Formats: sequence, structure tokens, C-alpha cells
Amino acid sequence: MRGRSAVPFVASSSSEPVDALASARIQVSSADLGWPEVHVEVGYNPSWDVEDLAVRAHYLALNTDPHALTFEARIDGRLREITLAPGQLWFCPAGESFTHRVSAPAGFAIVTLEPEKLLRVLGEDEGRELRRAYSVDCPQMEHLVRALAAEAERGGPSGATFVDALATALAVQVVGTFGVKAAPAVARGGKLPRGVLQRVLALIEAELGEGLTVERMAGVAGLSAAHFARAFSRSLGVAPHQYVLRRRLERARQALEARDADILNVARRLGFSDQAHLTRLFKREFGVTPGHYTRNRAR
Repeated sequence: MRGRSAVPFVASSSSEPVDALASARIQVSSADLGWPEVHVEVGYNPSWDVEDLAVRAHYLALNTDPHALTFEARIDGRLREITLAPGQLWFCPAGESFTHRVSAPAGFAIVTLEPEKLLRVLGEDEGRELRRAYSVDCPQMEHLVRALAAEAERGGPSGATFVDALATALAVQVVGTFGVKAAPAVARGGKLPRGVLQRVLALIEAELGEGLTVERMAGVAGLSAAHFARAFSRSLGVAPHQYVLRRRLERARQALEARDADILNVARRLGFSDQAHLTRLFKREFGVTPGHYTRNRAR
């Protein structure tokens, strides 16, 4: 399959989607295969210069070229030279910002894994977090990435069970290779540490219009859903689902300030089931219906 990249890149500062591989030739993609929790792409990029970019899922990239790739990456506030030998990987946890200066052409294979997938692999071991890493030699991960790419290239003939087995095996390798003992995921008083909370809030802003679940937010925080919900409530004084609803309504209010705002369109874009659903919740939150709000704004 050839086309544009389906990797969920976002700008770290705004959480807005970014077509970060617009110049790349995507030769293989699993985007249309319906694979849950895992996505794979193979392609070629003439260069890559990105600033404060993030990915909503855990991101693993393999150098598929027969030669080494040397580039600059911002690490601890400084640009440092990195070299990926053929078959080496680099890894970035979901939501973590990175900056790269890649002036040379490169062939690549990318796999993204949803946070929920790795959370299930971690199980009750919530005292670990994933760390970004470069120039990683791991034949097992390389083989699994190539196997997923080969399956996608052939259109997924082996079926969902085979793909899930490969993705689970890759998740196990990722946790074992990049998982480190972390500072407590819940700070004193049962609250989320600032960095963890910021990652979760960035995810919420990026995916307000999508099927955002507590499990997905918990995966970014590295906690079980129940543990996360308690810590989130202690941090912000409101349950996760209530916070998400309030942010959707506020985003809807902002969208309705546009002169050509269409209420039904806004409702669909922000995850409300229909216009009536938005109207009911909007009036409860702001005291007026969306229609009344837009008419008043037009005066």
C-alpha cells in the first residue's frame, strides 16, 4: 500500500495533528487492515527535521537501510549526534516530545503500540516506566518489526490472532528493554505527579473528539484504570470522564463562536452522539442552548 503516513504524530505544544512524514514514500501500511492496538509502516524519507513532535502511541522505528544513519536528537536540552546502525532501533514512549535533525535519506520500518497494550503486559507491575532510547540492538524486536511489516505488505493473510501474537511479543520486548524502575506513579496524597498529569491532559486535548477511554488515559499514566481514576480525581477534584466532558463542552463553545459554525458538525466532531445530545449537555453546563449561543454571538 502506498500513501500518506497514518502514524498519529502531534505537536507537543498544542496537541494538534501533524503530518510529520509528508515527504516520505510510504510503501507498506497496516492502516486499512483493521489491526487493533498496533500499526506498522515501511517507507523511505529523504530527510526529517522535526521540532517538539510527539506520538499518541508508543513509537518504535527500525533503520532498514544497509548503511548507518547519523542524525541529531535533542536530549536533556542539547542536540547530540546519534548513529543508528543497520537493524538498530530507537524508541519513544507515548506522548513524549522529541526533536530530530535528519539530513540524510533513510529507509525505515515503524511500529506504534497503543498504551493499553503495554499496560496489559505490565500487569500489576506499575512501578516501571518506559524511557526513550536510541541505537538499540535487539534482534528479537527487529525480527518482530519485520514480521509485522511483512504481514502488512501481504494484506494480513495470517489473521488477527497471528498479528496479536506478534504485537504482544513485541510489547513484551519493549517493556523488558525500555522499562525502568520509576518514581512512584502516584505522588504524596495519592495524586498524579505533575509530569504524568501533563501527559494525560495532553492526550485528552489531542483526542477530545475520539473514543477516549479511562483505560487509554491510564495506559499513558502507567496505572491500572481503577488506580488512575482515583489519582486523577484527587489531582483535579473531578473524575476523568467528567473532566473530558467539560473539555468537550468548552471546545464546542469555542467552535460555536465561528460565524459559519454548524451545530451538528460541532457535535459530531467532538464525540457527541447527535445534536440533541450536545444541546442537552451544553445547556446544563452554560445555561443556554447552542443555537441561542450562536445567535447571541452573531448580534
